[in-house]
Amino acid sequence: MKSAKKAARRKAKLERTAARQRGRTGEEQQVPDRAAAVPEQFKVPRPGGRLRGGRGQHVAARMVAVSTVSLLALGGVGVLGYSVGHPAPVQSGLTKEEIAEYRLTTFPLSRAIAFADRYARLCLNQDPEQVEQRQMAIARLSSSGVDTSCGWDGKGAQVVAYSVWSGYAEPVTQYPDHALYIGIQATLTTGAIRTLSVPVYVADLKSGDGMRVVGDVGTLPQPEQATPPEAKDRSVQDSQLSTDLQDKLFQDFFAAWGSSNGDNLSRYVSPEATKTARLGLRGALQDPKVTDVEVLLPDGVTAGQSHSWKAADTTWSWVAVRWTTGGTAHMTEHYRVQIVLTDQGWFVKDIRAGVPDESGGKAIP
Repeated sequence: MKSAKKAARRKAKLERTAARQRGRTGEEQQVPDRAAAVPEQFKVPRPGGRLRGGRGQHVAARMVAVSTVSLLALGGVGVLGYSVGHPAPVQSGLTKEEIAEYRLTTFPLSRAIAFADRYARLCLNQDPEQVEQRQMAIARLSSSGVDTSCGWDGKGAQVVAYSVWSGYAEPVTQYPDHALYIGIQATLTTGAIRTLSVPVYVADLKSGDGMRVVGDVGTLPQPEQATPPEAKDRSVQDSQLSTDLQDKLFQDFFAAWGSSNGDNLSRYVSPEATKTARLGLRGALQDPKVTDVEVLLPDGVTAGQSHSWKAADTTWSWVAVRWTTGGTAHMTEHYRVQIVLTDQGWFVKDIRAGVPDESGGKAIP
């Protein structure tokens, strides 16, 4: 009986709810359908204005989120992601002075450099038998008033061996924010070096599309070279240890390292040796001959002082190695090799290419 009464009450409650729903007006029932049928519309603000109300706030929030992601992405790109007109994000690592000097922002500099390099090569590669083809290629990349001969009179010949960006970039004021004079340094097969300033225009700064050279080129002077001073604190070597390790460690190590012989390498590297020390050259160079070794004494030890090495001591060594580069050709290269002393003797911990010149000055006065 109780179950029957509960069922009856439940049924009556459902009927009352249904009656209330049927009592609503047709207009009220149609509102959701009509709203769903009309697409969401956003007002376009006037220049410098902003959207108002909840919808405007929603759009603003979305734009802030997108801007944040964009700034983080630009921070990873570094200098090549910036150029003319707006401040670069802090993540670039550029100072305010550098930004002001180079006017770096979102100009697609890396793509513009590639375009300028292509154009500079066309200008500098000169072949009297390819005059018309060269002019057509230049014309395809330049604006209507640019000299399609790139200043060449058609006489003589020269070839570019390789070219790189010189680091030079200057705004073209006639095309605010959209163009840069870009320096391309080219080395000719004769050994001569030329740095051309190429004015490159970019139509779409976001995509980097729509590039064209918008002016004639000119040659810039080569950067002035410095005269480095003598090193303030000259390194001091342990002459006896240098002699001992030349054949006892370094000769065998470089033989194994040059060929990437893992079994042999394990005999000469320490347990904590770096990946570079364990990897080797995989036969890129052959038949090493260690010609000179300088094992450096710790800082503070002067020439003529005796020094006792103990277990766990580490130091750097400067090592000269004569390699066979192919056939009968040879090349001597230099390495900084970090070594560590253990109870079993000296082992290689790390290796890096190149050694410093502490004498300073110029090779040619």
